[in-house]
Amino acid sequence: MADHLAQSLLHRISRMRFSAAQKRVVELLLSIAEYDVAGLSSAEIVSRSDASRSTVDRLCKRLGYSGLKDLRRALMHETRSMQDPVSSGGVRSEPIVASDTFNEIAYKVFHSASVRALRFADLLTQSTDLERMVNAIRDARSVQVFGVGASAVVALDLHQRLLRLGIRINFSEDHHNQLAAASVMEPGDLAVAISYSGRTRLTVHAAERAKEFGATVAAVIGVAGSPLQDIADIPVLTPPGINLFGANAVMTRVLELMFNEVIFHCLAFGNPKMMDRVSRVETDLSDERL
Repeated sequence: MADHLAQSLLHRISRMRFSAAQKRVVELLLSIAEYDVAGLSSAEIVSRSDASRSTVDRLCKRLGYSGLKDLRRALMHETRSMQDPVSSGGVRSEPIVASDTFNEIAYKVFHSASVRALRFADLLTQSTDLERMVNAIRDARSVQVFGVGASAVVALDLHQRLLRLGIRINFSEDHHNQLAAASVMEPGDLAVAISYSGRTRLTVHAAERAKEFGATVAAVIGVAGSPLQDIADIPVLTPPGINLFGANAVMTRVLELMFNEVIFHCLAFGNPKMMDRVSRVETDLSDERL
């Protein structure tokens, strides 16, 4: 049982709903480098997450571990970057403060992004979500992407990347067009809904309509326990992060753009026809550059 829990910890965390205090503890554990997790004491977790010691203990037991020591060991066990020696001790992922220099701020931003990117890669290895997403795109009669606001940037990027492969994919930034497209989807179609909160009214509505008419729904989400996650046949969640004021949604966009690139390469490599299409598109586009 313990081995099973260790192998699936990240995946289970991404699907669970936590109290506000437990969520802060989880976000702290997932937002710092693995070598920092190893030495993180209960007292430090309490201080940095503004949670009580009893909250930490209850979280450990809820996740199936006797205490923090076992939880830390499981988290490090399933993280690939800990399987290679760490050449030197890392700087802890501390919050940005007013006294930081510009260089210190830059380090903290990029450090947080790199840690979360590795967490996302580890999270994908703990589930079949990536394989299901790639297969669903490849096998779909057509793909319709939904996303508004900042998520529209990610949706447009996915559209542009997969269009080069010859995938029958469509995206419109117009809200009415997105709802219209959802209403004419059919079995065999795939809807890809992108939303940081998973609660954006139009995106959730479009996903609901697409599913109502028989389409498969995939969703890329930044917050667990959302209506969009409940709707999706293939929910993909990015890991949470803290310590950078106002930056969590921005960091999630970066991870989502990287995930688009992962999907692109998974579809293209090993498929000569798609690689040929990419080459033709790139040749045509290069003629448009000065």
